[in-house]
Amino acid sequence: MKTNENYQQKLDNLILVMKKSGFLNDKKVELAIRNTPRHEFVPITLIKKAYDDSPILIMKNQTISQPSVVSRMTEWLDVEEGQKILEIGSGSGWQTAILAYLVGCGMVYSVERHSELAEFAKKNLDKLGITNAKVISGDGSFGFPEESPFDRIIITAACKKVPDSLLEQLSINGLLIAPVGGYPQSMVLLKKTSTGIIEIKNQPGYVFVPFLGKTSEDI
Repeated sequence: MKTNENYQQKLDNLILVMKKSGFLNDKKVELAIRNTPRHEFVPITLIKKAYDDSPILIMKNQTISQPSVVSRMTEWLDVEEGQKILEIGSGSGWQTAILAYLVGCGMVYSVERHSELAEFAKKNLDKLGITNAKVISGDGSFGFPEESPFDRIIITAACKKVPDSLLEQLSINGLLIAPVGGYPQSMVLLKKTSTGIIEIKNQPGYVFVPFLGKTSEDI
């Protein structure tokens, strides 16, 4: 019981830090973060760092994104109940689980390039009984055309440009968020309209692991 109380206090402190820094403003997103215990998604050897506002290195040189960044991306994505979401880069499954909480009766499809990481994410989602998220082991640059179009697409790795294949799988009036550019990247929010893709937001100063896909030139 003391352990749970300890995590709760650390979570409360993390929420406060994110609010003060302006990265957490949406009540729905706050509730999703509160109901998705980050300590369930980190390697056991790093569990003491679960509620630090910093990225955590996991297997295959990948990271669990910094909570503030996860909050920012989730808020910008403006997820609604019942939507279908595509996530590129499952990582540990923490972002996946937050999105699954927000879509409710909707569905999250998450594509992970590293098979070991995909299994790690699956196990983390399973142990929390999350059934509205599916992790697929594969090349994220192809998206997941079997279930397209998607209301929302989130890319959790740095790409030189957003792959056309993913934009094609976005529904009309759908939103896509991704860190784009060199080092550091800009967080970019795009909207697909009947007349084309428009940029809604663009904020510099983010650092993500690189998006690895079919060819580096394509990404």
